[in-house]
Amino acid sequence: MSKIILYEKPDFQGQDKQFLDDVKDLAVENFTNTARSVRVIGRHWVVYAESNHKGHFKVFGPGDHGNLGDLDKKITSLRLVKEDLINPEIDLYRDVNYKGPSRNILETTDDLSRSGFKDLVSSHKVKQGVWILYMHTNQSGPRLITFQGDEWQNYFDFGWNDKLSSVRALQGSDFEV
Repeated sequence: MSKIILYEKPDFQGQDKQFLDDVKDLAVENFTNTARSVRVIGRHWVVYAESNHKGHFKVFGPGDHGNLGDLDKKITSLRLVKEDLINPEIDLYRDVNYKGPSRNILETTDDLSRSGFKDLVSSHKVKQGVWILYMHTNQSGPRLITFQGDEWQNYFDFGWNDKLSSVRALQGSDFEV
């Protein structure tokens, strides 16, 4: 069984609340913007600064996370990573609606220009795993997360058209991303 336990104080102190599945808004649980440390058991969890699994995020792997850094007292929603993290695969498309030249990516790629695809992506389909998309090379800058089965047909919708420069496949061994 996978679960995440949120604590109201650093180092697993104070009131705590545990969750076994996704939560779109921790306000419903009376625990929004409260967590200062987390314990993860089983699979990875994604914690977000906004409700409905949006905004700034951090991925926590199994273990104790005594300090949340820039998400301290800012966690508003949670998502359990249910996807299998082996054999990751994402298809990137130059044009919206999965048109134009495409690239099938099977591993973390620090610079999409090596495959002739830096700053050219306008849509994608995730075939397997969980992927973190970065605006800059070497997994830096603003980022988004996408899950197996996601099909984003138009990067214009969120201001990322022709801005994707690197991608990272979430690995089972990741402690914090």
